[in-house]
Amino acid sequence: MSAPENAPIIGKDALGRPVKDLSVIPWWGVKRTEIEWYPTIDHDKCAGCGLCFVTCGRRVFDFDKELSKPIVKYKYNCLVGCQTCSNICPTNAITFPDPSEMKKLVAKHNVVKKSFEIISPIIECKQSLPEEETQSDFNK
Repeated sequence: MSAPENAPIIGKDALGRPVKDLSVIPWWGVKRTEIEWYPTIDHDKCAGCGLCFVTCGRRVFDFDKELSKPIVKYKYNCLVGCQTCSNICPTNAITFPDPSEMKKLVAKHNVVKKSFEIISPIIECKQSLPEEETQSDFNK
């Protein structure tokens, strides 16, 4: 599995910090390019303020100078489940897929169980959760 530190640099964010190609990093064992989680911009609603562009530290967006609006350039750099850009968009021009699809993906790949296995030593949990507590409703 690739590690973020080994991912190639694809450019810089709005603050000039290097940004890596995170599409090469699997998400809980799933190829990132197989997960359809990324923003879509309705340019008819977009005011061109660039708030999404300057806020996203993963370089999902670029700015099209001809349109004077942001565009989605590196869609697979989007953090699965993140909707920050949509939440802060003043014109509601940014949308994401239905989050229930992500919940199905979490269930299918046992992400809750994998997460608990990672966090339990950190929080010094001495016992493991019963199997039924690490499963999503989508698994039941």
